Amino acid sequence: MKVYQKISKYIEEHGIKQKYISEKTGIQENVLSMILNGQRKLTADEFIEIIIALKVEPNIFIDSISSNS
Repeated sequence: MKVYQKISKYIEEHGIKQKYISEKTGIQENVLSMILNGQRKLTADEFIEIIIALKVEPNIFIDSISSNS
């Protein structure tokens, strides 16, 4: 699952409105919708703004990298 899909799923499961995230981040609602639907790439800055707005750790949306050591 891609990062934008994980964010979208988290938002849906927690009943968070896109409008709330838009207001907290300054990302326009239509742009946020495009990001969460995979129609536009999520920038690193936008990702940071979203996790701050959601008050979550970024690792819940990022797959950990396992090593073979």
